[in-house]
Amino acid sequence: MVRILTKENVASLLTMQDALKYVEEAYKQLTLGNAIVPQRIAITDPAPGLTLIMPGIIGGEMSALATKIVSVYKQNPEKYNMPTVLAKVMVQDINTGDIVGIMDGSLITAIRTGAATGVSVKYLARKDSTTLGIYSAGVQARKQVHGVYWGLNRKLEKCKVFDLKKETAEEFKNEIESELGINVEITNSGDDLLSDTDIIVAATTSTIPLFMGDKVVEGTHISSIGAHAPESRELDSIIIKRASLRVAGLKKACLAEAGDYLIPISEGIITENDIISIGDIITGKEPGRTSDSEISVFKSVGISAQDVAVGKLVYDRALEKGIGQNIDF
Repeated sequence: MVRILTKENVASLLTMQDALKYVEEAYKQLTLGNAIVPQRIAITDPAPGLTLIMPGIIGGEMSALATKIVSVYKQNPEKYNMPTVLAKVMVQDINTGDIVGIMDGSLITAIRTGAATGVSVKYLARKDSTTLGIYSAGVQARKQVHGVYWGLNRKLEKCKVFDLKKETAEEFKNEIESELGINVEITNSGDDLLSDTDIIVAATTSTIPLFMGDKVVEGTHISSIGAHAPESRELDSIIIKRASLRVAGLKKACLAEAGDYLIPISEGIITENDIISIGDIITGKEPGRTSDSEISVFKSVGISAQDVAVGKLVYDRALEKGIGQNIDF
């Protein structure tokens, strides 16, 4: 039997607090060698968008095996009135290999990506951080705010947002203020996010840097989750050079896909050895922030371990609560 779970089912079973816990554990198990995440397969031309196939397995108590198929089609909203990102997660029985669950993966993708930034904030941002500046006001950006809010243990007080679409920014403001009870300020330019801001999040589809790195204030933590191709980046080489902590969700994944790090490496500004996986900080193998003046950068291109961990949680809870529909193939 296969348990089918809709987006509404997933929403009823998953919170950001859950996702933070499970994504952090996934990062930890990767560093401990108890998880395997093969490099994801990317399929594009002649299709007008990108499709990624992302398998992974996590052993130990989690005992999770799953694969996500996710597509990024930028023309979907205008041409088909559909989301840009669409995904499904298939959960397998780790003992038999049988597919036992198929669930909507779009919400899981959004929440676990927000949780990744939340984990980075927990370990890399200054402890007195209360203000966030975010580039983009879309669906993913909203989950990023939730991730930061819970990563700071609900100490976030203000969010500044910049989006080219004012209507989207207004919707963002109304939603975030209603859900989290924090003040949201819509700015007129991206540079307005860089002052009086403790944490900066880039969650865009841009392929070029969003701001000049020399404008960033010391002590800032930056999380970039948008660009995920070797020739694309949201952060320029200046900020990568200035940062004393250059952290990846998973180092090998960023060295394969993240232009934010690959371009400065090609320019001789940094080396591969200057980048560490966040799991190394979580497990204590590497120190995190050691002073309030440090600039820290976290880059995540998304890895299947996040989806495996969160997908298994959702599946187990669905069985426990009797949610979803069973189909006998």
